[in-house]
Amino acid sequence: MKRNLISGTALPLIIVANEKGGQGKSLVSLAIADHAYLHEAPLGIAQIDTQHRLAYALGRSVLTIAPAAKDARRDPAAEARSFTPLYSMIEKAAGRGASVLIDTGANQASRFAHWAGLVDLAEDLTLWTVETTVIVPYVAEAEAMRQAAQTANLLLDRIPQARLMLVENERDGLFTHLHPASDAASVHRTMIAPLKAQSTTLRMPAIEAGSWRPFEASRCRFVQVAQMPVEKVMALTGLPRPEAKIARGDVAGWTATVFEELDRVLPWSKRGGEHG
Repeated sequence: MKRNLISGTALPLIIVANEKGGQGKSLVSLAIADHAYLHEAPLGIAQIDTQHRLAYALGRSVLTIAPAAKDARRDPAAEARSFTPLYSMIEKAAGRGASVLIDTGANQASRFAHWAGLVDLAEDLTLWTVETTVIVPYVAEAEAMRQAAQTANLLLDRIPQARLMLVENERDGLFTHLHPASDAASVHRTMIAPLKAQSTTLRMPAIEAGSWRPFEASRCRFVQVAQMPVEKVMALTGLPRPEAKIARGDVAGWTATVFEELDRVLPWSKRGGEHG
């Protein structure tokens, strides 16, 4: 049985995760932040990582929970305390009617899940009427899907009431084109397909790296690119006018497709608080 989509009556906590790096987590998180921005929805943003891509692109502060220190095993309590600011953010957001987006870096989902189990976060989320969504992106590659399934199962074990959304990142090819005898197809059948029965699957088309990279380097948001004057695109990318138009069109088309997918599953509320 599929878990229901976000109802629109509870406050969403959105966790973007996959233990494997390079799966499009930052792209998904940035798209969600911009989607909330367009809907004037208050959104707190946190990352469990040391990279600052979201903060740079969004031009705002992002709560950062750094990776565990090397001596964390000798002082597990210190590791647990490192998540206290995140707990406070979720609690305060629930109190003022805002949502929270958590972007977990590579190899950090298990760390977050351990902490969530330790403090019984699921109980508090129910108490605060916070509806949780776990979003797991992955590309069409065996290990990527294997770790995606493991990440999803781990987080659902710690937060059983969470909704699961799988994001099929088509960067490395279409999932329908997997060779039936390949390891990737086997993992998709045995590990991803069972999760699809209890989740919603979103499509994330490939985005031309050469088109998006200059905008990303200039700390642009997806919502800015589509309306950007071609002269500014030319200045940012160094491309001549025709190619600048193509690059802008590539990013705008990708954004439109992803936002249509998010429209199906994220009915934001315009309740009080800060938005992205």
